[in-house]
Amino acid sequence: MPAATWRGALTAREARRRFPPSWERAHGVTPAQLHAITDAVGEVLGAEPLGRLELADRIQAHLGDPTVTEALSTSWGLLLKPAAARGLLCFGPTDGTRSTFVSPTGWLGRTIPHVDAVEADRALLLRFLGANGPATLADVAHWWGEQPPPARARLRANADALVDVRVEGGNGFVVAADDAEELAGTDGGPGAADPPLLLPGFDVWTIAPRSHRRRALPEGTEKHVSRTAGWISPVLVDDGRIVATWEHEVRGDTLTVTLSPLGAGPLPDVAVAARAWAAMLGTGDVVIGTGPSLA
Repeated sequence: MPAATWRGALTAREARRRFPPSWERAHGVTPAQLHAITDAVGEVLGAEPLGRLELADRIQAHLGDPTVTEALSTSWGLLLKPAAARGLLCFGPTDGTRSTFVSPTGWLGRTIPHVDAVEADRALLLRFLGANGPATLADVAHWWGEQPPPARARLRANADALVDVRVEGGNGFVVAADDAEELAGTDGGPGAADPPLLLPGFDVWTIAPRSHRRRALPEGTEKHVSRTAGWISPVLVDDGRIVATWEHEVRGDTLTVTLSPLGAGPLPDVAVAARAWAAMLGTGDVVIGTGPSLA
């Protein structure tokens, strides 16, 4: 993400408190400890990438509080979220399989300029709707991490840039300048020439906005797409519907794609999509197979 865009996204969120006392209690720290940890991140982190344990050790040494080390060392890094929300921390380059962290200003070697909060708020909303629209009020609220009333106020404040549309009987919003004319010229669904897509794991279409899952997924199959520990499966999308999950294996010059159907109907031909993956992965041959049904 470009630094200017990151700063705008950060500014749009930072005015709201996202870490209430209940969050602090659930993660075993007092408000004073969390504030001290967050401030310490800004003091000890610079341009040098630090792994999670290294950062925890430096924070502990800076604070002289050994009780914070264990809480900071968890793989989820939850106690680092407030520092990230304040712009004191971001991911650095991966070191093998190990995540690292850097100071954004230290990594860039310059001060990141202030962005007006109202302008940043508007820009972030329009970017979200441009990528995910039509999106509902609930989608906007969930993505932003807030309740529907402030999300509704946000949509109203930017109504001049939005168009309210109907999506399969419900209301959604799109960016007027970018999407309204294009949507007006469609028949309500993909054209006959639209090929099926093999989307990777954690693809943004699969993840957000959430309300489209009930239209895109066969009933009772969401657990196969949104799995334990936050894992989002690779999926096969046909005519706007998720019809299978898939996995791949590369052996020598051959890519093997295995589809696991989510419904009883026949699966579409995915040869074109599979060949695109083969080209990206540098293999010449493609084998497509079908695994057990997950329906």
